[in-house]
Amino acid sequence: MNFFTKYKPFYKENLRLAFPVILSQIGQIAVQLADTAMVGHYGGDDPTPLAAVSFATSFFYIIFISAMGLSFGLTPLVGEHYAKNHRTHVTELLQNGALLFALIGIVSTILLLASRGLLTFMGGLMLEQGGDASIGAVIATALPYYNTLIWSLFPIMIWCTAKQFLEGIGNTRLAMYTIITSNALNIFLNWVFIFGNLGFKPMGATGAGYATLISRIVQCIMLLAIFFCSPSLRCYTRDLFRRSMLSLRTIREILRVGIPISFQMLMESSAFVVAGIMVLAFGAASVSAYQIGVNMMNVTFMIVIAIGSATTILTSHIYGRGNFQTLRHTAYSAYHMGLLWNVSVALIFVALRFAIPTLFTTNEEVIRLAGSMLIFIALFQVSDCLQALSISILRGLQDVKVIIPIVFVSYLLINIPAGYVLAFNYGLQANGLIIGFIIGLSCCAIMTMIRVRRDIKQLEKRVEN
Repeated sequence: MNFFTKYKPFYKENLRLAFPVILSQIGQIAVQLADTAMVGHYGGDDPTPLAAVSFATSFFYIIFISAMGLSFGLTPLVGEHYAKNHRTHVTELLQNGALLFALIGIVSTILLLASRGLLTFMGGLMLEQGGDASIGAVIATALPYYNTLIWSLFPIMIWCTAKQFLEGIGNTRLAMYTIITSNALNIFLNWVFIFGNLGFKPMGATGAGYATLISRIVQCIMLLAIFFCSPSLRCYTRDLFRRSMLSLRTIREILRVGIPISFQMLMESSAFVVAGIMVLAFGAASVSAYQIGVNMMNVTFMIVIAIGSATTILTSHIYGRGNFQTLRHTAYSAYHMGLLWNVSVALIFVALRFAIPTLFTTNEEVIRLAGSMLIFIALFQVSDCLQALSISILRGLQDVKVIIPIVFVSYLLINIPAGYVLAFNYGLQANGLIIGFIIGLSCCAIMTMIRVRRDIKQLEKRVEN
């Protein structure tokens, strides 16, 4: 009882910031599940449409996540200077961040356009290595869906700039309103475009792409409108477009924090992308099962992201004010809440492992494969939670350079090779790829937690001295 009483104020403070993000993430989860379920049921017993969405999304996310990760560097910097009451520099961070991320959005869109040929190339490579003959149909269906996703990256980068800035000043509600609204629009447009309602022709997976594109554009416009019309934000927007605010030094400051975060997200997403490519060798049913598994991973991870976002905000404010005596309890309370959530959901995954896939498909082979995969997905919930929250704490403390070697070793040198060996050499197929994640995530969790503990001890010594 004393334990709960000691941490109760820290749980409340984290949840105060995290709750709007949690609602936003629930909306995101709802859309992802709706996309997968609607495309899966559109295909019926044919796993091709669902497999195509999985394959195209994997390619898209490797650049999308890397670009978005750069914007995450804005939050701890804004949080630090907001806590110090440096309003002019906070505005400089916003203006230079907006310019930087707009340029990154343009460059990333060009890279996505140039990468379209890779989808066909990877499909052909899998066929040459003896992959399932259904791969050709998966690639043909994936390309139109991928083409629509490409154009959604730029508006999302603009939206991310505003969102990460708002989180830095402790406002997590405005972005929540735009996410929930756009997610509702996405689900409605899925119903219209995928199945061909309200006079439209059925477009299947391509229709899901159009729904995503339109909803992301609306999401961006809504947040910008709220941002510039809000009286409480006028102190930041009033001087926003002054040339004197432009600063290469500020851009370098943002990149100093953003690049390691982006690298971490790139390595993590690359591991999932590589696994998504390797699973093609086991046929469309395995790809569909893997997509269902990834969606269920996201169900748990999105809530951890919300807790992690709140923790980054709180630790950045602690870092800015220098009141490090509350840092340990702030960090540990995040671990407590994240673990409670992930362990609870892991038990549900195991108990309902054959019922969950029926939400997405009627194909019995896909249900069987996804059911066995969910057991292994449940096993890495603890490691996934600990590494994500540890990295969130390190972001808030701006101790991000160390993240680069940790994630490089964990994902590139351990996760991917281990998954490949278990999947192909030991015959575990898609389950072997998931076990590779268990090994990689556990290594990342151990190393990042050691670093967090070191940082807390060093910062607490500043108070003592």
